[in-house]
Amino acid sequence: MPGAPERWPGSFVVDLDGAMIGQILLRRATGHRRPAAVGKADLGYLFLPRAWGFGYAAEACAAALDWFDGVLPGEPVVLTTQTANVGSMRLAAKLGFTEVERFHAWDAEQWLGLRSPVTPSA
Repeated sequence: MPGAPERWPGSFVVDLDGAMIGQILLRRATGHRRPAAVGKADLGYLFLPRAWGFGYAAEACAAALDWFDGVLPGEPVVLTTQTANVGSMRLAAKLGFTEVERFHAWDAEQWLGLRSPVTPSA
């Protein structure tokens, strides 16, 4: 995760049968609204509505987190979503994120979760 903004090695396109259905981004949360997230890696994802409900986000996010653990072992990752987004809340739990705090932003209650660092095996 370099400091140069033009380089995005933590940006992934999710492809299904040759067509883009989503994107995953792992980046350093330098300007995050919540102090608990600042400086940590932040997981973001966006999928086309036609791809919702098939498990693609879970599979792709898990693969991106596996990649991240290999590149930066021992680094925590944060994720923010609206509490009203039940699917994203379920996905966060499935990926191993636990609640750090809830806060109000963008006219809605937000949830900030933390995925504790994976300890590198010896």
